[in-house]
Amino acid sequence: MEGTGRALGDEEAGALLGREPGDLVLGRLGEVHYWASRLPDDHDEPDASPQQVGDLRSLHGLLSDEEWNIAGRATQLLEWQRDHQFCGRCGRPNEAMPDTRAMRCPHDGTMVFPRLSPAVIVLIERADGRCLLGRNRGWDIPMYSTLAGFVEPGESLEDTVHREVFEEVGVRVDNIRYFGSQPWPFPNSLMLGFVAEWTEGEIKVDGEEVIDAQWFSPNDLPMIPPRLSIARQLIDDWLDRVRPIS
Repeated sequence: MEGTGRALGDEEAGALLGREPGDLVLGRLGEVHYWASRLPDDHDEPDASPQQVGDLRSLHGLLSDEEWNIAGRATQLLEWQRDHQFCGRCGRPNEAMPDTRAMRCPHDGTMVFPRLSPAVIVLIERADGRCLLGRNRGWDIPMYSTLAGFVEPGESLEDTVHREVFEEVGVRVDNIRYFGSQPWPFPNSLMLGFVAEWTEGEIKVDGEEVIDAQWFSPNDLPMIPPRLSIARQLIDDWLDRVRPIS
């Protein structure tokens, strides 16, 4: 992804790409039209270039929330196109369909559309004013966050909350309440946030995804996620509700 704190003009984008820009039209926000193109794999940024090439995470804070979501849309669609160049049924090359987000096999007519992977993310609170946060095995920093997991076929979102919480930390929850959602293009998730109340069970981590989980009070929180994530929004909302108003 390209980050400069402002939109690139056609000439600047063409100089970066080495070709005409506009491989993938994303849409319009206000009076600005957006498109996406993939940089060549061997792209080498000149030392004197006014642009800075970075990944999607590095753009957060440089772009507005609306533009960051557009950048996430671009990332997901370009990666989806890259991964669906051939028909999954017969193996022949696909071709892009005009006026729709689809790839179609001209041989057997199979059409595929971009897919999202829905995932739940939940803050569990207890009546004594504490919340449950866990540490993921894949994190290389001592950060704790809300629990999350992907929705499986045949599950409702509430089913997924019950299952994921019990599988990861061994407790039961109830009074599940919807909080909000966030597109999360790492790589193609839609995070669906919930708040739930602990009902029974002692913490017993699975040891595979979650390596530690604890109950935390508002005054003894560990390292928590940055503000760009819905996990942090859930935690901040909980803090606002349990901390007394001064």
